[in-house]
Amino acid sequence: MSTLILSLPSISGAASPEYDYVLTPDGEQLTLQGRAAAALLPAQGTRGAEVVAVIPARALSWHSIALPEKVLRGLLSGRTESARVRGVLSGVLEDQLLDEPDRLHFAVFAAAPGTADEAPRAWVAACDRAWLQSSLQALEAAGRTVGRIVAECTPTPAGTARALINPDLEPAQMLLCTAQGVSLLPLLPNTLALAQAQAGLEVFAEPAVMELAQSSFGNQVALQTRAQRLLMAAQSPWNLAQLELSASPGGRLQKRLALAWQQGLHGAAWRPVRWGLVALLLVQVVALNALAWHQRSQQDQQRAAIQGMLQQTFPDVRLVIDAPLQMQRAVDDLARSHGAGADTDLARVFSALGALVPPTLNLSAIELTDRQLLLSATGLDAGNTQPLIDGLDARGLRAQIQDGQITISPKEARP
Repeated sequence: MSTLILSLPSISGAASPEYDYVLTPDGEQLTLQGRAAAALLPAQGTRGAEVVAVIPARALSWHSIALPEKVLRGLLSGRTESARVRGVLSGVLEDQLLDEPDRLHFAVFAAAPGTADEAPRAWVAACDRAWLQSSLQALEAAGRTVGRIVAECTPTPAGTARALINPDLEPAQMLLCTAQGVSLLPLLPNTLALAQAQAGLEVFAEPAVMELAQSSFGNQVALQTRAQRLLMAAQSPWNLAQLELSASPGGRLQKRLALAWQQGLHGAAWRPVRWGLVALLLVQVVALNALAWHQRSQQDQQRAAIQGMLQQTFPDVRLVIDAPLQMQRAVDDLARSHGAGADTDLARVFSALGALVPPTLNLSAIELTDRQLLLSATGLDAGNTQPLIDGLDARGLRAQIQDGQITISPKEARP
């Protein structure tokens, strides 16, 4: 499933803004990148393709809040009414917001758990509500309906940090993403010391500001293009399309399933799982082929044994085409030549044997005498002969086992 990832224009953008975009088939590789107006953005390629909008870091603020567990669980569930969520967030964030809460769009995410005695915490992302809605409407009017909204920068897990330097920022500024939030800071000695003191710090810079970044952070700076930054942002599991912008519960579930399917099919984190499944499939195919070969081999051996018994018992049979049928005909001919009566109906005897002879019992020869059928067999023991005797007895036949031979004869009729 292809994905169109685009960066929303800044709040102070032009009336007909242009969008930086990338088109990716798997969330990692690029098939197309550029900058274009909404009407000129590329099609996603397939019906199930997704459009991901990236909110620039400068247009978004992050706030850490603490709430009772039950209240926080209700906010994170997505089932609480938008008006009620707004009321809770407005009251909690009243002293932290620089604008009226009604003019802001909110999105709530679970934060990493703290100590046992701390109240559960969450991150709240806030941005201009009218700007976001008008941006999404402009894209929808151009036939690019946004399915997910992500942030260019998000708070990082504990023990990690990222510093971003790109031409969109004011000269000598950086974005610092830590477990404490996202900050826009000047490149001054004290802020550089603050950034470098962060555990697990990674520094990224676009080519145009690489020299500036290296003068501040040295050789630890990694090159990151704008397209790579959009790809990294789209990999975030935090979807800002909440409250008034969220889909119905069924639509949210469908999007989550589609995202999980795409990540499982193409995501780098799932690559070992995919290779494992391929290896498991190959093992199953090899095992099935080996089992089929073994079963064919057993069938060939059984067929050869039946043919050998037929030709050993009836030497006149030279060509074997259908051994069971030829054996039945030869036995019938032999029975007729010996004047076998109805009580020794061989068809009935062989039908009973076919149902009762266990697989561990191998018949090697057949001999027909007057009113008796003698079978030479190997593998005779008490465990498999008694059920055979009982089964034949129930069918009106008497069986005797002696010296590796089974003698079958009809029961005497009662007066």
